[in-house]
Formats: sequence, structure tokens, C-alpha cells
Amino acid sequence: MNNISILLADDDCRIRNAIEKILVQNFSNINIVAKTESVEQTILAIKKHKPQIAILDIHLIGGTSIDVVKQTKDFNYKVIFMSAYQEYALDDIRFASIDFIYKPLDISELLITVDNVISTLIEEGYKTKMQTFFNNYSCFSNQKQIIFKTQIKITSIPICDIIYGESNYSKSIFYLTSGELIKIKEPLRRYESMLYSYDFVRCHPLFIVNTNHIHHIDYDSMRLLLTNKLTIPCEARKVDHILEQFSGHDYDERIFYNSVKNL
Repeated sequence: MNNISILLADDDCRIRNAIEKILVQNFSNINIVAKTESVEQTILAIKKHKPQIAILDIHLIGGTSIDVVKQTKDFNYKVIFMSAYQEYALDDIRFASIDFIYKPLDISELLITVDNVISTLIEEGYKTKMQTFFNNYSCFSNQKQIIFKTQIKITSIPICDIIYGESNYSKSIFYLTSGELIKIKEPLRRYESMLYSYDFVRCHPLFIVNTNHIHHIDYDSMRLLLTNKLTIPCEARKVDHILEQFSGHDYDERIFYNSVKNL
């Protein structure tokens, strides 16, 4: 592969220089085309050098790297975000399947991430990832979307449209309100932590369920009846946790409790 052009943006020159040194020492085909510290400098450098990869710290002088990406989204480059904090936008980044590195930097993590991005420079669907990120960054939590990568395409799915996910060995299957099934190469545990804050519960070792789509619980069979009229198993020890989720929903708790107790 020809030389890969990379831009580094961080408001700390020591970090910029450290990343440059690590990358140059470990990749023979990398060319650092610019090192910047502010939003304005970074935007100008992207427009001038048109890098293939931009490694961007979230916080820059004069704003954030999200401001940079918004103003340069017509340029064909891939982003690796960095931050030392638990960012408010981290869920949006993860849902869009965009690469992210925590600081202080772990050299192995940095090298693996850059190597993975280089290997996907010709990846189709990257624009879908960025569109999903911008959608999530500017919308309410109940309107957020998540990227699923199947064997044939990258697709963006509204989280509220997911009824449940099922583990299929080292892969996953997600069932949607449309009746569509999305089969994914990643294990279910990869999505469990991502979706936990969006009303999803691990109801069984093989299933995670969107509690918004639970119609009722059959205590005799320990199964959940869902809004798509399918049922999935539920562990008894998970029931209390599922019921707790409804405290934040617009349900009449008495109706829900009565319905499950009278089954």
C-alpha cells in the first residue's frame, strides 16, 4: 500500500510529538502531513492536505474536534477520536462504530486502532457511520441509531426499533419491529454494555431485550411475551431488574404488575 497520510490534532504538543514518534517507528508507510492544536488550524490543514486519517483529540483550542468534523465532512478521511474523559458524546461515537482511544495513551491500543483503520480505508459504508454519529450527536436519546455491520452491508438502525438480540455462538441476531432480522458477526456482549442505558436488559445468558417491547411476563414458563408476539426466556433472578426498568416508563405500574401477577 502507498504511504498513508495522517493528521494529528491535540492541544498538547507533547502528545502530538509522542504519537508521531510511535507511529513512525511502527509503520513504514505512514506520513504525518500536519500536527495542529486548534479547531481553526485543523480545519485548514484538512482542507489543504486532505489526509486519509485524522487522529483528533475531542478538546482542541477554540472548540472540539466534533466542530472540525462537522465543517470538513465533505472530505474523504477517517477519524480516530481521543479523550482523557468519559465524554458526553462517547455513546454517539460507539453507536456509530467510529474508532476511539482513551488517554493516557496505551501504545498497543493506539497501534491496533491505527492498523485497523488503515485496513478499512476502502471500507464501504463509512459515510453511513458518520451520518449516524451526527444524527446521534444532535438528537434525543430515544431517537439515537446504532451501526450494524452484516456480511453484505453497513446499516444504521434506530435503537427503539430493536425488540431483542439473541446470541448465536460468537455472532448475534437482532429482531426489529419491522420483522427484519439483522445477523451480525460480533458477539452479543459487545452490544450489551452499549445498550444498557437505553432500556435494554440481559434477561437470559443468550438474550438481551428492549424493555419497551415487553408486553408481559409469564411466570409459569419464565418467558417474556414481546410486542412482536414472540416469546423469549427470562431468568427468574432477572425479573426484579426488568420491573425496575418500568419505573422510568410512561406505564401505569399497577396495570403492569397486575397483568404479570395474574398470568
